[in-house]
Amino acid sequence: RSTLFPYTTLFRSLGIGLVAFSPLGRGFLAARVMPGDLADDDYRRRDARFEGQNLARNATVASEVRRLAAERAITPAQLALAWLLSQGDDVVAIPGTKRAPRLEENAAAADVGLSQADLRQLETIAPRAAWVGDRDAFAAHRTSRTGSGELA
Repeated sequence: RSTLFPYTTLFRSLGIGLVAFSPLGRGFLAARVMPGDLADDDYRRRDARFEGQNLARNATVASEVRRLAAERAITPAQLALAWLLSQGDDVVAIPGTKRAPRLEENAAAADVGLSQADLRQLETIAPRAAWVGDRDAFAAHRTSRTGSGELA
């Protein structure tokens, strides 16, 4: 979809692929992070998606993703990665992991087929706008975004 990422249409017109960095939301979509789970020194505490009301809202959305994955007998990570891979042959994911079983689990997402009904249901329960917290401020260390989209 051209609305997946702001520059998808441009990238596709130029024959450029899109590499999704951290497509599992730093653990949210792998069902590995729950509110209250983060240690005081966890790097994600500097990420606005993992703070206060944002954390609570994002955990609610992630729980819906977990529910849908369970209905399909796959992991939430596989569901998220299968969705990403369904966006086009020019979209690839680079989920991080420290463990071989997670690598195998993530790779198996390539074999998960999602129907149009599945994709619509995902869009309903976890639309892009449902996730809250400025992930860009986390990516650009010690910066914040102004209302104009410029780095301050």
